[in-house]
Amino acid sequence: MDNRQAIGYMLLACRKSGLSKEDTKKLFGEMYHQFDMKTPDEAEEKGFEWYNQE
Repeated sequence: MDNRQAIGYMLLACRKSGLSKEDTKKLFGEMYHQFDMKTPDEAEEKGFEWYNQE
């Protein structure tokens, strides 16, 4: 999967979740920033580490 495809899934999830366009645009920008800052393996590790914290 490439970055644009991942963004497409994110946009569909935002729409389905009822996020505002403003919040979606923030998330869109942050996603592209994270693509530049983290490898896919780092993103998976750090993302799920944060998600699974209590």
